[in-house]
Amino acid sequence: MLARFFSRPFFLAVLLWFVAGAILYLIINLGVMPYVAGKFKGTVHVPQMVGLPPDQAKAILGKNELIYMLDSTGDYSTDVAAGRILTQYPEPGTEVKKDRRIWVKISKGLKSVELPALRGLSLRQAEITLQQLGLKVGRVREVRNSNIPAGAVIGTSPGAKATLEKGREVNIELSQGTEAAPAGMPSLVNMSFGQAKEKIKSLDLSVGKITYKKDARSLPNTVLSQSPAAGGEYKGRPVDLVISK
Repeated sequence: MLARFFSRPFFLAVLLWFVAGAILYLIINLGVMPYVAGKFKGTVHVPQMVGLPPDQAKAILGKNELIYMLDSTGDYSTDVAAGRILTQYPEPGTEVKKDRRIWVKISKGLKSVELPALRGLSLRQAEITLQQLGLKVGRVREVRNSNIPAGAVIGTSPGAKATLEKGREVNIELSQGTEAAPAGMPSLVNMSFGQAKEKIKSLDLSVGKITYKKDARSLPNTVLSQSPAAGGEYKGRPVDLVISK
């Protein structure tokens, strides 16, 4: 009797409707509803966080119903102080759905370098060495020294092997040799072109003819010779320079 009942078309139809309903329920519950919920979820604009401390950035994101995510790699920066937000993704002003993850990277600040010994180098060589390290020439002071040739570096402040942040200035002490500087035209040889122009300007003189010449022994843009020559009369005369290519 039971076997006959279960074999009837009516029962098969009911069973098929039950299976179809279960499948439809799963599709709606697991597929359609999450999509609909996400589709109509509110949106916000990503706030500006670059330059902010992480705690402040995290609080701002929380108020906007966004999720703070940290990129642990970090990076060096000359513009953003160490410990503050360096970059963010998505960028500020981007419209996103609430509960979106916002990734940030923290600044490590300025990269540090070790200052090498510059003693014995010309001022131009010392300047290029510092530029290659991301450092700057600060105050240059000339003093007499019987052990270091005139025009060569005696020492620096901070001293050699000091750890400095990039962008830091390094003061240089330059030797005048054993004798006092000549009363006439000062020597511009081995100076950079920029330094020579500043020196000429300080003497109330003007730059005259500029000639460029190849010189394998000199760094580019370095003064090779001058006219008037060092020690000579110079009042009222333009200064001609020969510059290395």
